[in-house]
Amino acid sequence: MNNMPTEKNRRVLVIDDNRAIHDDFRKILSPVAATTAALDATESALFGHPTDATPRTQFRVDSAYQGQEGVLLVKEALEAGQPYAMAFVDVRMPPGWDGVETTRKIWELDPNLQVVLCTAYSDYSWDEMFEKLGSRDGLLILKKPFDAVEAFQLAYALTEKWWLHQQSRRKMDDLEGMVAERTGELQYINHALQTEVAEHQRAEETLRESEEKFRQLADNVTDVFWMTSPDLRKVHYVSPAYERVWGRSAASVYAHPAEWADAIPPEERERVYAAFSRLAADEPSVSVEYRIARPDGSIRWIHSRGFQIKDATGAVIRITGIATDITERKRVEGHLFQSQKMETVGKLAGGIAHEFNTIMTTIIGHSEIMLNDLPAGNPLCKNAQEIRQAADKAAMLTRQLLAYGRKQILQPKILDLNTLIADVEGILRHLMGDGVDVRIVPSTGLKPVKADVGQIEQVIMNIAMNAADAMPNGGKLTLETANVTLGEEYVRGFPDLKAGEYVMLAITDTGAGMSEKVKARLFEPFFTTKGVGKGTGLGLATCHGIIKQSGGHIAVYSEPGRGASFKVYLPQVEQPTKAIAPRRDPADLPGGTEAILVVEDDPALREMSAALLRRLGYTVLSAANGVDALKLTHQPGTGHIDLLFTDVVMPQMSGKELSDRMQALRPNTKVLFASAYTENAIVHQGVLDEGVDLLQKPFTPSALALKMREVLDRPNSPKSDAAQKT
Repeated sequence: MNNMPTEKNRRVLVIDDNRAIHDDFRKILSPVAATTAALDATESALFGHPTDATPRTQFRVDSAYQGQEGVLLVKEALEAGQPYAMAFVDVRMPPGWDGVETTRKIWELDPNLQVVLCTAYSDYSWDEMFEKLGSRDGLLILKKPFDAVEAFQLAYALTEKWWLHQQSRRKMDDLEGMVAERTGELQYINHALQTEVAEHQRAEETLRESEEKFRQLADNVTDVFWMTSPDLRKVHYVSPAYERVWGRSAASVYAHPAEWADAIPPEERERVYAAFSRLAADEPSVSVEYRIARPDGSIRWIHSRGFQIKDATGAVIRITGIATDITERKRVEGHLFQSQKMETVGKLAGGIAHEFNTIMTTIIGHSEIMLNDLPAGNPLCKNAQEIRQAADKAAMLTRQLLAYGRKQILQPKILDLNTLIADVEGILRHLMGDGVDVRIVPSTGLKPVKADVGQIEQVIMNIAMNAADAMPNGGKLTLETANVTLGEEYVRGFPDLKAGEYVMLAITDTGAGMSEKVKARLFEPFFTTKGVGKGTGLGLATCHGIIKQSGGHIAVYSEPGRGASFKVYLPQVEQPTKAIAPRRDPADLPGGTEAILVVEDDPALREMSAALLRRLGYTVLSAANGVDALKLTHQPGTGHIDLLFTDVVMPQMSGKELSDRMQALRPNTKVLFASAYTENAIVHQGVLDEGVDLLQKPFTPSALALKMREVLDRPNSPKSDAAQKT
């Protein structure tokens, strides 16, 4: 057996006449470890969460400043047994070869090297590139200026592809050796037949027995073994696995030898025929990948290897080979790449959205206070209303980004999806309009799930709004629930999904449906098929983030013209369900006379919160951090503090530490936290700790007023009462 490589090849060659480009690639692909560690330490100090111990992939980057120099480096690397896995090649490199000519020269030396052409101009059309380079799956285009994440993902994915190709080639070389050994045996037998006529009968028997062993071997493997004439017009043998892979009988391919190729899409058929026709000439072996369409309409990916069988004179008398079904491998590779891409974008989106929350809370609060203060008819009311509406839209956008990045704080409860759907049925019917027939099909005996009620309602509404857009002339929307089991075979293609018992919520419409191309990008942020100004492209991305953060799975089934069905899967739980709290419709903001201590490190938000609470009748003290807050409580005349309203993430002392120290001194003081981040002391894995009161940023004055009264009006726990008496 060939030795498989123990380490992946991360050698990258950059060919560009601009030295600054080389510096950029080195910063992206092989940053200095000390610098990276320092940045991680700074990030930890600023945001209060531990540094990520996961090592970043490091690439070995070499530079060439002209095409001729790059080709020489490729040659030297091959001779040294350390080939490059991929190359970033600039298109314009005066005065020498341009990028296309350089790529052609490189592939003459190393056809397996993956190439990314980098350009800011349209120097060549695709047709011109194909004419010069041929149709290759090892060529990608990267537009300048390029994004660092995009360049890193390309380097990571293409070096992974190069490594997988090397693994596959080594395995197939082993098989080729086995087949070559068998071919040698057959050639030996043929030679014996020509030179030893006297032993003709014995040689025929030996050959028959040998072929029978080969047939038994072929009949019991999952790959398809085959043997044909050199012109492919006659099939001498095909193993039974052909029926399983192609979905057609072995007898049919004996009768119609071209049947196996008829299953190949027309646009690929000529390429496959051309590959195998080289076997009839002077090429000893070929390897080719292609798709086939089975009679049931399903598509399979096939990897075929073909080999020559020659007689004693050296003439090709047979072509034999093996065809492997690689559909599952292709599917797993696609899911893995998509998962990595969405995870990277999600982290970025969640981080940006979190930074905006504190700012948006201040804007929303002051705009609402302005609206309350301005007399009716004042011209400034319209301006204040516009500010409030714009801030609400921005807050919604940040919530969607946080949901997509799985950074929202969830407050899960045991609930019955049938009850939840019944509660939102009226809103759904109003949302869809008279032209859409909304049908609810609840399953009897539905198991409970554990999820955040508001978040699941948002998922339903987002999917329903997409369905409404897909049915402009009316149609039918069906919501159906069921208990289902996801087996090992289904979850194999989803690394973060576990097999087990789930509750399914299917939302199906009779709208326009969607193509495979649209489905492939459906859950990407900012992807939309709607016109400009008609959608943010975050609705379904938000659904994906919510369901993933809830431990579930979401899938879509659709074809053009046949509607769409979104299926949401949430893990079953055995605990009894709790009634879903009815929605409150706040009237005038409730107030009080209690003493409130506001602790917030952002000055604008601290002043806005304190001003609002004073308007509502409360006695308000404020501090910029936990240390100042504790000093304030020890000052003479401070008096009783009914509630501590504190941010969670603050410099010097966290809100959780402040709460613990405050309640040790004043056990009867209640606590209300404010935060928008999932990685802190009161939230674990995105779920709020039990018994903790939290107001999520950004919040409105109405939300603050209602939450304040909710916490203050709740009776003290027996534990705090006992401590107070002591």
